Amino acid sequence: MDLNLQFFLETVKGVGSLFYIPVLIWISYFFWCRFLDYPAALEKIIRNGKVWPYLPIYWKGKKKGAIRAVSLLLFWAGNLLGAAAMLYFFDYAASMAIGLGLSFFIGMKISQLSTKEIIRLQQNMYFQIYTQLANHALSKGDEVSDSELLSKAQWQHHNDLRQADKRGRLRSFLKGEAML
Repeated sequence: MDLNLQFFLETVKGVGSLFYIPVLIWISYFFWCRFLDYPAALEKIIRNGKVWPYLPIYWKGKKKGAIRAVSLLLFWAGNLLGAAAMLYFFDYAASMAIGLGLSFFIGMKISQLSTKEIIRLQQNMYFQIYTQLANHALSKGDEVSDSELLSKAQWQHHNDLRQADKRGRLRSFLKGEAML
């Protein structure tokens, strides 16, 4: 039994000698989340009751499952190879568990940082539209309820983003419109 554990640790240490591989995987994971998997973070925001997130057209199709599978593969490959690298650098078995925890934390932070910009851009654009509609109603002297204002802002926000998405300019449109 002890021989199998020793063999396992030596094998993992050998894989850990390729310590640059998890770094490359984490960089790939960052860009994968930033440009393809960000709607998963937007779905979480929608489940929390927010109405402003817009999910791109491709996310509603068959590609969603493949994108999520590759995202999970990159996440766990980075975590496991990061743990193996920790075992390579610090030659005791507990370093692998510490490395796995550290790698998991790094993977979570990479995912959050990569989706932060698109979330901020969509939220800023929504609140700009809301503010414009509220100011327009006030300047006309119209009595508009908050729920009516929210639904109009949501419709306009989603319609603008849907039109930009159909033309393939969603990201550039958001960057141009959300100037906060």
